[in-house]
Amino acid sequence: MAISPEKKNVVDFGQQETRVWLQILSLHGAVFSSLNAVLGSKLGLSVAKFDVLAQLYRYQEGLALGQLSRNLKVSGGNVSGLVQRLLTDALINKSISSEDRRSFIVRLTPKGKALFQKAAAIHQKHLRECFENVSPDELEHALSILRSLSTKVRDNDLKRTGKK
Repeated sequence: MAISPEKKNVVDFGQQETRVWLQILSLHGAVFSSLNAVLGSKLGLSVAKFDVLAQLYRYQEGLALGQLSRNLKVSGGNVSGLVQRLLTDALINKSISSEDRRSFIVRLTPKGKALFQKAAAIHQKHLRECFENVSPDELEHALSILRSLSTKVRDNDLKRTGKK
């Protein structure tokens, strides 16, 4: 039984959204795993540790653990484990907040700053290699679309949940 031309062009509800979601996951998985492998082999650093170091490099005055968790968009438990491993590696230090004695502030150590700077160069070079077959115009177009999707999904989520 042949499918009529009208039905061939009909996309099942949710099918296109699922394809977009799966494509985003596929791209993330490919880049993440290769980046994790490169950082791991060259510096013994995971992408997760790199992300913590990047946040602390950006906020040189340090970050409270809760703010670090929010910035990374991960749970407090994930941050606690990462912080503990980075403390063990002497890449960060942790001290009690002078503003809130119940809170801890984490900062890069000089060793952590030096390692992050090496890792950032490797990170940048590897991403450039990952996307070397993509023109600057294509990258800009993709970035524009992804920003638009992010805004629309976030706005829709806020509307559905009533959160600000």
